[in-house]
Amino acid sequence: TTPANAQGTFTEEAQTVTYVYEKADAAPVTVQYVDGEGNELLAPDTLNGKIGDPYETSAKSIAGWTVKTTPANAQGTFTEEAQTVTYVYEKADAASIIDPGTGSNKNGKTISNNSNKEIVLPQTGDINTTYLWGIGSVLSLIALLILSLTRRIKKR
Repeated sequence: TTPANAQGTFTEEAQTVTYVYEKADAAPVTVQYVDGEGNELLAPDTLNGKIGDPYETSAKSIAGWTVKTTPANAQGTFTEEAQTVTYVYEKADAASIIDPGTGSNKNGKTISNNSNKEIVLPQTGDINTTYLWGIGSVLSLIALLILSLTRRIKKR
């Protein structure tokens, strides 16, 4: 906005002239979802914002497809120039596609996850120490029981 006192006359008293600015509209960010040959898999999304504001995009889930390439500009800042963010997908491996009706993949392996939580699989070399503590406790109890029985037998 332009203040009412943008033009005036100098006086003996101090005067303040205040201009109020707002960020200008930025050029849009277009998010594309394509296969390896550039064929559109989903309609593109358009993000709008003000120059200097941050934007963030993410890949969409497409049945039968997995994300092959996540672009470096998946997150960024709106600018004066139009930007394009392109997610590249590839056909999913048949063994990894899960039929929602049966809960199994093409190989017949049943996948069960009744909760809506993400399944975290162990990495190669990961050791679940919970069962080790259980085994150690059981072995300790057996050792105490044997020690107790041998002392009773010696006393007789």
